[in-house]
Amino acid sequence: MKTLFLSLLLSLSTLVAVAQVNPDIAVQNYKPFYIGINGLAIGYDLEYKNESKGGNIQPYTSIYFGYNITKRIRIQAGVWYGTDSRDFGSVYVESADKLIYYSDISKTKGVGVPITADLVLFYPFKKLQFYGTAMLTPMYSTTLAEKSETRDGVKTITYREKTSGINTYLTGGLGLKYPVSKRFDTYFNYYVISRNFNRGLRPRDEYPYPGSLALGFNYNFNLKREK
Repeated sequence: MKTLFLSLLLSLSTLVAVAQVNPDIAVQNYKPFYIGINGLAIGYDLEYKNESKGGNIQPYTSIYFGYNITKRIRIQAGVWYGTDSRDFGSVYVESADKLIYYSDISKTKGVGVPITADLVLFYPFKKLQFYGTAMLTPMYSTTLAEKSETRDGVKTITYREKTSGINTYLTGGLGLKYPVSKRFDTYFNYYVISRNFNRGLRPRDEYPYPGSLALGFNYNFNLKREK
């Protein structure tokens, strides 16, 4: 954990230094508030404290409200609803005329509150922003896990457990943002780091995998840009 925090501090220091060298040339006079919506190609691997069973959850879109602290730093808070459903089945041939069907299902639903901070690094072109993004997402979810077997048309549940709890993820990546009009921006995020506080921020091959994506639009209130 210490190594991760040291890396984050070093990265933040580097980002600030780069931001100071590259002056903002895309935005002049603006109102700082905006709202937005995005589509997500992302998922989270859940671990419930004091529970043996975990789960997965996948939000597909989120809505949020944002604020430009400066011309280079912005923060936003939003909400999403996510679900996940998995059904693993198998068949055991006990005899030529007798089959046993096994089922292992997991259903999860929950809500998350992503809190995001973006730091503009530089402008590859006049209006195209290249920025670093960090996201802290506390989420509450419930997972129903059930195992059953079916013999001669009779279903028997051998295991059933419903768990719930809070997971909190720290996610980081890079993004591009472009103003398509005086009021609308579009952006694309690519997430390369993700850690779950319930696992002590340990790196693991888990959701969201490196390469998770977000594509969204922002509506800026009373925003004025140079033509």
